[in-house]
Amino acid sequence: MKTLLLLLAAILSGAAVRAQASDLLLLKKKDKTVRTFFPGSEMMFNTATHYYDGVVRHIDHDTIFLVQYDIRQVPTSLGIFMLDTLGTFPFSVNYHDIISFGKDHNRNFDLGGSGGVLMGGGSLIVLVGLGTWIFTKPNTQYHASPYLVGGAAVLAGIGYLIAKASARGMILGKKYSLQYIAVK
Repeated sequence: MKTLLLLLAAILSGAAVRAQASDLLLLKKKDKTVRTFFPGSEMMFNTATHYYDGVVRHIDHDTIFLVQYDIRQVPTSLGIFMLDTLGTFPFSVNYHDIISFGKDHNRNFDLGGSGGVLMGGGSLIVLVGLGTWIFTKPNTQYHASPYLVGGAAVLAGIGYLIAKASARGMILGKKYSLQYIAVK
């Protein structure tokens, strides 16, 4: 009986070790690891033809096996809405096909949002200033200063450049690289 239990324990522990063995992917920025992808982690990336996001199920050789969840609000019999998973969609992608990753959302400060606010506020001040130039007489109380309108236009341009620079994501190439690590 003891030998049967020991044999069963050895088989189950071997299966558990094999089930946990999955390869890793490292996203590096100039030889510094930015992200590690392993089973259970979420990936958002682009290939040449499609945008993907999903949870990593398994990484084997050069293929990433992911699953995507279709989560929607559905009404209940009480008339309230709740989140429900309507379906799961497993798919796989070769890691050589990945050309870029999505933005890093783990930062505390959203540079893209700040650039958008700066661009919107500067544009609004420019529009109001140009409106005062059209509808009021020069050298009156409500006529906007050319310095105010010019400064607001400069701020709107700076905001556009900040928003544009922060929205690119992490493009594989010069700065970023993807390294595959086989776990045996």
